[in-house]
Amino acid sequence: MLETAHSSRDEQIIRLRKSGFTYAEIGRKLSLTRERVRQIFKGKRKTKKKPDHNDPNALLTIAEAAEMLNVHVNTVRRWSNKGIIETYRIGPRRDRRLRLGDVDKLLRKSQPVDATQSHDHSG
Repeated sequence: MLETAHSSRDEQIIRLRKSGFTYAEIGRKLSLTRERVRQIFKGKRKTKKKPDHNDPNALLTIAEAAEMLNVHVNTVRRWSNKGIIETYRIGPRRDRRLRLGDVDKLLRKSQPVDATQSHDHSG
């Protein structure tokens, strides 16, 4: 439903621009900044690309990894600092990224052992 609203808004922006309205005029009419109108008109959508969950080399953000591991983002950062999980620094800000395969490996390692194979309580 939300995508339909965006599609109709995008179509409206294109229609108004082709009829001679400026980005600023369209922005005022639709309660958008003229820069956002320009981005939409030029086709630059701000949508996040989801990682391919079939590719173990896909890079995850700290937040995505934390959600998969069911821990706080600071825990993932701490594990990275301690070398528990390997991270990669990318971009000029040196943001941390984790490989999906490494996160999966950590998840498998932390899975509880089957109850039938656990401690023998006879005694």
